[in-house]
Amino acid sequence: MITEWTRTTPRFTWQGSKGAAAVRLCVCRVVNVTADERVMADGKVDISRVDAIAFDPYTHGYYRVTERVGEAFKDGLKLKK
Repeated sequence: MITEWTRTTPRFTWQGSKGAAAVRLCVCRVVNVTADERVMADGKVDISRVDAIAFDPYTHGYYRVTERVGEAFKDGLKLKK
């Protein structure tokens, strides 16, 4: 839930390999989060119970997000070597 925002958000434009792109940045403060009890485990959201989707802007596709595939900050270090 966004409770504080402004219509005068800055606009950023850059030139990429597929042409120019522009985005607006909105900085806000999260003041409340709710979740259905069916997706909760031990008082926390269990992402494997959430029927979440992600948007891929390159293929313009939506993908279902359900499986944990790695450990944050740990698995990425292996790729840097």
